[in-house]
Amino acid sequence: MLAPRQTPTYREAAERGIAVVDLGDLSGENPASWWRGARSLRRFLRRERIDAMNVHTGAGHALCAWVCHRAGIPLVRTRGDIRVPRADPLHRFLYGRATQHHLAAADFLADEVYPPLGVPRDRVTVLRGGVDLGRLAAIVRADARKTVRERLGLAPDAPLIGMVARLSPVKGHADLIRAMAAWGALRGAVHCVMAGPDAQLSRDDLRTVARAAGLADRIHLVGRVDDPFVWSAALDVAVIASVDSEAICRSAFEYMGLGVPLVATAVHAIREVVQPGTGLLVSPESPDALAAAIGRLLDEPALRRTIGAAGRAHVVANYGLDRFGLDAERMFAAVIGGARR
Repeated sequence: MLAPRQTPTYREAAERGIAVVDLGDLSGENPASWWRGARSLRRFLRRERIDAMNVHTGAGHALCAWVCHRAGIPLVRTRGDIRVPRADPLHRFLYGRATQHHLAAADFLADEVYPPLGVPRDRVTVLRGGVDLGRLAAIVRADARKTVRERLGLAPDAPLIGMVARLSPVKGHADLIRAMAAWGALRGAVHCVMAGPDAQLSRDDLRTVARAAGLADRIHLVGRVDDPFVWSAALDVAVIASVDSEAICRSAFEYMGLGVPLVATAVHAIREVVQPGTGLLVSPESPDALAAAIGRLLDEPALRRTIGAAGRAHVVANYGLDRFGLDAERMFAAVIGGARR
């Protein structure tokens, strides 16, 4: 692994015993640091006899392309970001000629990002990511339901919906609150938990929305949690209410992998991950549609069980880390084989 020392990637690689090299500041604002990073990278590639390199950030892309080109090593660029690079001559050269292959986190990225950059579709592989199925299997939903309801001070059988996501307008927390207000039956008995750290929104911002909707005692904002899988597994219905910025949607893998029935907005990668029968899709920014879908699942226990089981089977078949690793291995083997030929 190669990463700037101050990044979470560097820290986690070191904690897991993976060899990690400090690339320094790759922003380009400090030329001396950029050149030190280039030297470190060249030495690493020679010493470890690297066959291919994968870069995940725009800041490192140009440096890695330059060093890999000089070393005769193929470069793969991964994108899991909905922002489209500028199609200027520099980016067209960087993505088209200086990079041998591309990994996209979703089909919509493969279709929208690369054609303006002059990258043919056969040089793009879609690899959606994966989830640790072993960690999910270790969660007992009955225990999670009991634990979370006790923490919230709720009755053991209290209906509970919710979401685990950073507090940001793009995640649609306010739409979920408005959905509960739009459907009167939700207001009477159902509680909603929102777990996640403050970001562009604070918990106080959303408490204001909840009070305005008359739901202050039904919306539970618990902040960042250390055991997000437990909070997810405790839900009767999981909700993804995003209005934008879903290039990967890992939370969908997690909810479905836990067997929790899911209502999600049809945004970006969510449309690709949540297949018919594995969850209910609704239009974004539509609290009425969100309320109707949640209400349908709460009213029909058999449908909840069916969708929960189908979602889990879908994730086990398509989004486990083993499957992700094998697909990535095949892609890198093909890139390396092509470079050698």
